[in-house]
Amino acid sequence: METSQASPHYGGQIGFLALLCMLTVTGCVTFTEHGTSVSFLPGWAQQTSQVRPVLPAEAVQVSDAAATFIVRFKNEPEVDQMARNFRRDEAGSRAAFRNWANAHKQLEGLHLVRASYSGELILALPMDDPAGRSPADVIASLETIDNLAYAEIDEMATTSRRN
Repeated sequence: METSQASPHYGGQIGFLALLCMLTVTGCVTFTEHGTSVSFLPGWAQQTSQVRPVLPAEAVQVSDAAATFIVRFKNEPEVDQMARNFRRDEAGSRAAFRNWANAHKQLEGLHLVRASYSGELILALPMDDPAGRSPADVIASLETIDNLAYAEIDEMATTSRRN
């Protein structure tokens, strides 16, 4: 007696359609029209034509900084939280920094450029600082803050140095 083994059948066109439906439901694939063609790219790869409004906290860009500083505070949970959230929410972190910095006159006029997960803040002194401070003045002022772990000039980012 001879038995025949049938090759496995994976569903054909109906199986392919079911697979596409599952991918669409899970958000892995979207069907959108671009002109006359249909795109099967994942939803996250699609270009959106929506323009996101610029928040006031994002509008503060220091392109011409006299100096930048690497600053770390100890026992400051609020600063640690804004440093952890900076990459996910730059605008919110900058707003939180401004609110927190209002309690420290030494930080007046300094702008948050970026923050690291370890809690270091990169602060910028604008060229047109209203107080006319030099980088050395800013360091001396920062050193008067009680919970400062360290503050130093970021030599790699500073293009011109006024002492």
